[in-house]
Amino acid sequence: MKTEFYIKHHGKSFYWAGKFLEKEIFDDCSILYAFCRVVDNLVDEKLNSKNNIKKFIKDYQNKTSKNLVINKFKKIEAKYKIPKKYVQDLFYGVSLDTKPVKIKTTKELLKYSYYVAGTVGAMMAYIFNTTNSKAIKCAINLGIAMQLTNISRDVLKDACLQRIYVPKNFIKENIVAKDIVNNNFNKKNLFFSIKKLILLADKYYNSGNRGIKFLPKKIKFPIFLASSIYQGIGKKILNDNENDYFLKRTYLNFLEKIIMTIKSFYIFVIIKESYKNN
Repeated sequence: MKTEFYIKHHGKSFYWAGKFLEKEIFDDCSILYAFCRVVDNLVDEKLNSKNNIKKFIKDYQNKTSKNLVINKFKKIEAKYKIPKKYVQDLFYGVSLDTKPVKIKTTKELLKYSYYVAGTVGAMMAYIFNTTNSKAIKCAINLGIAMQLTNISRDVLKDACLQRIYVPKNFIKENIVAKDIVNNNFNKKNLFFSIKKLILLADKYYNSGNRGIKFLPKKIKFPIFLASSIYQGIGKKILNDNENDYFLKRTYLNFLEKIIMTIKSFYIFVIIKESYKNN
């Protein structure tokens, strides 16, 4: 299986924006995405998820591996000198998902989001040859923002895996994953909590986008577009209602992506000079 398969079929927003990147950069980003997706898929398997991730980590740590995705990732890891810290933090984060999850506080949620997505943003920055501390912080925040968007739209899916990432201090009622799966909860209250999560994500998108000025010229617009499309998912949820939200998974369709691309290009080229200037 080609590594591009993962980003094409599981990361449609990234795949769309990635087509504006140069081929070599896009291919390397696809390898990073594939590596992270494989790790994530292992912990989403209900049976033996803990053993599966331990085996994968051990395989990664070995000097030789028969795993194609691991071998390709190690090549870009060496090519761009990606710090091991981010890989280790990613492994730690996904390992938290091998048991039932019930986030209690916003701080706990943001730490988790750093481990599973902020790390990916940081590694992506290395692929873009943008490694100063301010740029890395912005890349991490953009990763966190996208993770908060994922959490906002996947509440039911996550509940089926015995996970509630919307923090308890947002929900302010005792709710368990089984209640969500069985449709035995206050939809209005939970949906209001999800909207609060999207507003939190917006703060991290704004912070992440401030780092675009550090990127090489050819990288700036594709990343701004990826950010805009993902943020657009949250905006679509904000315009939804609690009854419709829990019936489907929110995404931007082809026409909406076309419109978002044109809009993003206009904002990027005409309005937001700060995104273009370093």
